[in-house]
Order: sequence, then C-alpha cells, then structure tokens
Amino acid sequence: MKRTLINMNVAAAILAMSAAASTVNAAEFMDGKIKISGAAMQAWQSGISVDGASANPLDSDADSAFQRMRFALNINAQVAENVSVFAELAEEPNDWNNGSAAISQDLAWIQFDLPNNTGVRLGNVVSTTQNFIRYSDGAAVQSNPFVGNGLTDMITAEEGLWAYGSHNLESGTNVTWDAVLATPDFFTDFTPGQGYNLGLRGTVNLESGLSFGAGTFKTNHDASAVAGKPFGSLIAIGDGDNYQFANTAPSARATHPLIVPGVDAFVWQADVQYKVDNFLIHGLFGQAEDDYSWAGGEGSLQTSYIKEKSKMDFWSIEGKYDISSDWYVAARYAETKNKSEGVSGPNKADRLQLGAGYWLNDATLFKAEYVKQQEDQFSGGGATTFGAVGGAEWDGFIMEASVTF
Repeated sequence: MKRTLINMNVAAAILAMSAAASTVNAAEFMDGKIKISGAAMQAWQSGISVDGASANPLDSDADSAFQRMRFALNINAQVAENVSVFAELAEEPNDWNNGSAAISQDLAWIQFDLPNNTGVRLGNVVSTTQNFIRYSDGAAVQSNPFVGNGLTDMITAEEGLWAYGSHNLESGTNVTWDAVLATPDFFTDFTPGQGYNLGLRGTVNLESGLSFGAGTFKTNHDASAVAGKPFGSLIAIGDGDNYQFANTAPSARATHPLIVPGVDAFVWQADVQYKVDNFLIHGLFGQAEDDYSWAGGEGSLQTSYIKEKSKMDFWSIEGKYDISSDWYVAARYAETKNKSEGVSGPNKADRLQLGAGYWLNDATLFKAEYVKQQEDQFSGGGATTFGAVGGAEWDGFIMEASVTF
C-alpha cells in the first residue's frame, strides 16, 4: 500500500494522507479509533564541497559522514464518523535544527469530511503551488524517488484552513482541487499588517494517464510586519533539503535560490504529467515575484527590505522508470533564473539529480542519488556569494534507508 504514494497527485494525496499514515501495520487502540504509525530515515553523504565563490568559505571543504537520523510518529484519531484528527510528531533536523533530539509538532489538523468527496481541515495547512508532489519531509521520504528535493519546490506549512475535493466524471476523468487560507507563519503571529496567505490548486487527470495541473499562491504582508524577520512566507525559499554542507546549518536553505522574500508575493505554476504503470514523466513551469526585495540583495536571508521587485522564473522536468516491482531509476533537471529588478549578467541556477531505489519490502526503501548544482554570479543561489564573478557549484553522492511502520 505504501508504494502507491509515489507518483500520487497532490489533491488525491491530500484525501489519502490520514489513511496512508494509518497503514495496515499501525497499532490500533480503542477498537480502532486511534491508530499510531511512524517512519524513520538514515542517510549518508559523500563530502559535498562548494567550489568557487562560496557564501560560507568553511563550506569549501568537507568529508563524508552520516546525517542525523530522522524519525516521526503519526497519530490518527477517528473522533466521529465525519470528524478526525491527525498529528505528526517528528524530529526533523533539516527544518528545526534544534540539536536537542526533541520531538515537535510538524504537521497536524482537525478534519471534517463533507459530502461528495470534499472536506475541510483546520490546523497546519500545506501551502504550495505544486500539484504532483514527490517530496521528502523529515522521515517521510518514501513518496520521493530521489533523496533530495527539487530546486524549484514551492512549499511550506502554515496555520489556517484547508478545503479540498476530488471528483470522478462519467468520462473517466478525475478532477481535484484544494484551497488554503493561512496565517503566514507556522507558529502564532498577531503582528499588525501580517495579512493572510491565499492558495488555490487544481488538476485534471485523464483516464489515459495524462494529467494537467495549475497552482497559485499569494502572500500579503505589510513591510512593517516582516521588519526584523528573515522572510515573509517560506514558500518561495523552499523547505529544508537533505543535502548538508560542512559549516552551514541544515535549516539555512543554502541549497535553494534566495530571491523572493515572500513579503507581498505572487507565485504561479503549471504542470503536465504522463503516468502509466511503470513510467512517468512530469514537467512544470512557473514564476514567483514580490514587490519587495531583501535590502542587501539576493542570495542570503536578511531582516530588512526595500520596495524593489524581485522575480524568479523556474522550470523542471523529471522522469521515473520502474525496472521491476523492486527496482526503479529516476532523473530530474531543474532550473531557475533571477529576473529581479536591477539584475543583469549570469543569473541561472540549475540542479541535476540522478537516482535509483530498491524496495526490500513494502515498508523498507533504499535510495541512492548523485546531485550536482551550479549557481551563476547573480543566480541568488544560497551557496554562492551574490555578485561574485564565476559563481559556485557543488556536487555529491548521497544514500538513504527509510522504513515506515
């Protein structure tokens, strides 16, 4: 059952999340009303060194090592026929980086099931423009055929309301949608002028395996509300990745382009995917722009802003082929361009990922990946000193073992 999460489009995954977290192997209590499941992941990487104009000179050399293990416990509680609660309690060093082995609430909601395969969730909403998610988040990695995430991932978690639906048409076509209204923070924030974030996505999935998707997202801060904070919304900066440098904190977003600070921003994305039993190919294109920029320019998180447009174009293409029921190979190429006001010269960042995986059983997955990222002088890439001639690049090999239970 768990293998089916790979390649699932996002709205269908939204409907299945609670069920997926309550697998057939989950421990059940109170006559099945409460189910507890979990996940664990351990990774090893070669020494990933930044060559060129490194934003942190101490990252210019590195040795191989094991990453910190990640783990999570999932709790599903069926309160009534149409009301349930989901909570993931996780230790996720690439997001929180607290170094204390403390378990934190990483994702949780109260779910109200409504007629016609629709519903509403209150709690942590997943804010994203992505429609066909293959993504790693802490110990939850088995929906991603790669070890690391994509260079162009626009995703974060916030507090708010999440509505969704999935509908099968007589023609055999499936239509999905979801919408979020969120406070632009994962924690509580009543700062005057913070506003609300708005997101809307949808997919059309044909019986042939061809799918089309689109997503939009709007952030809405006053500049005064983010003064002294390193960003408005994290959506355009990316979530914590699984590649680590020698002397940069894993939670620092140093592997992502840091162009759009999410103050008063708009992001859109369009997708097309073709998927059959043992093969898929997926392409996307989008733009993220903001009326504001970091005062010190792109490429690093700062706490002051200026009224100057920041803009990023992004696109990606990926494919996955199942050699057998146990083995697969995958490839992804992603590219971003810094189109911000006042930027001229080399402005591209790109990432190549080549991956393979082996299912030991339905709950245990081994993955390996080679990754290479190049960041131009004005790309805004977080590993590069912005404006330095020649930019920078890094590459490495990473392996991962994961188990769900």
